[in-house]
Amino acid sequence: MQQRPSFESLFRLSPNAYVLLDRDLVILDANAAYLTLTGRKLTDIQGQRLHEAFAADPLSPEMTRVQELLDSFARVLSRKAVDTLPVIRYSIARQTPLGPVYEDRYWSATHTPILDEQGEVVAILQHTSDITELQAMKDSLSQAAAGRQPLQQLEQGVMSRARLLQSEGEQLRRLFAQAPGFVCFLRGPDHVYELVNDAYRQVTGHRQLLGKTVREGLPEIEGQALIGLLDEVYRTGQPYVGKRVSLFLRRHPDKEPQEAILDFVLQPIVENDGGVIGIFVQGQDVTEQQRNEAELQRYRDQLEELVRERTLALQQSEAERQVAEQALQQAQRLEAVGKLTGGIAHDFNNMLQIIGGNLQLLRRGLGSDQTAARRLDSAVSGVEKGARLASQLLAFASRQPLLPRQVHLPELLEQMHELLNGALGSAVQLELEVLGEPWPVFADVGNLQSVVLNLASNARDAMAGSGRVVLRLENRQLGEDAPGNSRGDYVLLSVIDEGGGMSDDVRARAFEPFFTTKQDSNASGLGLSMVYGFVKQSGGFVTLESGERGGTAVHVHLPRCVDDGQRQGAGGDLSAGPAKAVAGDPQPDDVVENPAADDASLKILFVEDDPTLRMLTGEVMMELGHQVVASETAEEALEALGQQPFDVLLTDVGLAGMSGIDLAREASARHPRLSLVIASGYAVNASDVGLDRLRTMLKPYDIHQVRELLDGIRAERAALRN
Repeated sequence: MQQRPSFESLFRLSPNAYVLLDRDLVILDANAAYLTLTGRKLTDIQGQRLHEAFAADPLSPEMTRVQELLDSFARVLSRKAVDTLPVIRYSIARQTPLGPVYEDRYWSATHTPILDEQGEVVAILQHTSDITELQAMKDSLSQAAAGRQPLQQLEQGVMSRARLLQSEGEQLRRLFAQAPGFVCFLRGPDHVYELVNDAYRQVTGHRQLLGKTVREGLPEIEGQALIGLLDEVYRTGQPYVGKRVSLFLRRHPDKEPQEAILDFVLQPIVENDGGVIGIFVQGQDVTEQQRNEAELQRYRDQLEELVRERTLALQQSEAERQVAEQALQQAQRLEAVGKLTGGIAHDFNNMLQIIGGNLQLLRRGLGSDQTAARRLDSAVSGVEKGARLASQLLAFASRQPLLPRQVHLPELLEQMHELLNGALGSAVQLELEVLGEPWPVFADVGNLQSVVLNLASNARDAMAGSGRVVLRLENRQLGEDAPGNSRGDYVLLSVIDEGGGMSDDVRARAFEPFFTTKQDSNASGLGLSMVYGFVKQSGGFVTLESGERGGTAVHVHLPRCVDDGQRQGAGGDLSAGPAKAVAGDPQPDDVVENPAADDASLKILFVEDDPTLRMLTGEVMMELGHQVVASETAEEALEALGQQPFDVLLTDVGLAGMSGIDLAREASARHPRLSLVIASGYAVNASDVGLDRLRTMLKPYDIHQVRELLDGIRAERAALRN
């Protein structure tokens, strides 16, 4: 559809003179016709009040009817309706080289109010016509009547002026027809169509409307709001501004009325006497715009809903990611601390081994000196305490020797009930809750009892010695949302207290060795560390959270024990105690002649990278009557094995370069009849390392344990030889 010109372009290009004023009669704008008519430049008059820009002639003030002009503007502001001055005498100044010269002029002016959406006047549009010539013609007619001018000359003047007025009327009608938006003029109280433009015809279905009332031309609007609005505007003389007004109009003769959404202004046309003669209607059909806005709003609402859903999903995902990341960081930190702790415990065991071995050798030559014996006993006691500490550190590192078997936790807790009551005291109420029928688990009973006692004691301390502690058992099946690789069936042991709970910082460090909040006690800070290490070594995991009534809940997840085959695979041979063999007996076809000098001694290749421990243990074994060849590294040991036969390879698990496990594998492959022993601070599972004949001697060991180990190996070899 051809684009219609804007109101501004109509204003600028109109051959009629227009000036735009604000409520204070300050000139806002004027078109070229007005500037030509008045002989002014826009920059000369813009920003001035109209009657100041065209000031009265101070010498002949009667030639400038300023008050008449101001009265017309006052009527426009008060009535909010058009006011017309058919004739007003108003002289204006013309600039000449000799200065301003006032010309006596007659004007015809129409003042139209410009209303805002609330119907208030925000500006006034003045249409001005210079009728000085018409006034002169009127005077000429008067003179002709007196016989002073020929009638033919007057007739020609009238016809010329009439043709000019007709041309101006045609211009107005063209502007009316081409105005943007729909326009019509309704006359009288019945609202008879006198003028309609093409846009109005398009809105109403291209019907013949001129000369008809609104009810006759648009019968379908009977009962709708428009008729009442027109009647109200005509009756009160107050304009009406309608926004997004819904009307049902028959745009096609053979179709039902369709909804049209319209913005419009109903402007009453008021005569000088204040009477309303009609209504000027101007507006826009915004039906398509309304539909587009509604569709856009629907899409916007859908998009906002999608954004909200996605934001919630991202927030939830981010929260889950942060929780998982924190759990992973804590697990990695504890794993690193566990490795460090295991290494420290290994070195600590080596030092204890040196101290304990020397103390044992000193005891053999002590004699009857009782004072020295007491001092020696005190030193041995310190070694034993150090050994227990090393054992606790190895428990956290998940390297302690275990004796796992099938355990029914309800029975175990019932058996411990009296022990727990005595340990917790009468001020603590102990409750056991068994939900359903918990599955059996596969764990070391002694360590499991220590876990329960340790957690119950912590719960008591958290409640300052009094309160309620709940031990709860239930089965749990963890699926895809389980932390880490912990999917599967578990028995959940929960220890719940009513204490003050843990802060986030304390919860994050609770499993770290030597971390404790019991500042006024002799707590070692290894209780929860041992729990963590034991449960992890047993195939489970531990979590901490807030309790049901405040306090803390410690959740111990132990994997379900299904059958004997599973227990064999899960536990393996972890039953090695200090200086005890953990593997099967050598096969008969592995037996050869003893390379030692006699049946009472063994030829031992001892590998230890600590020179003091290497010397001390070597001396102990030689005092026991065995032949010992000491090596510092695995590479030296392999070279020695290639040069001469040995009965036993006794190696430390941690060596510089090739480890003791790798050395045992290599030696077993080269010398299948060789007896293999690993000295370690923790039990080594023979099946895990692929060495069925491997024995473990736990550190720190004493001379009696070394004697028992070597006597056992010697007896086995002798029996097989016979």
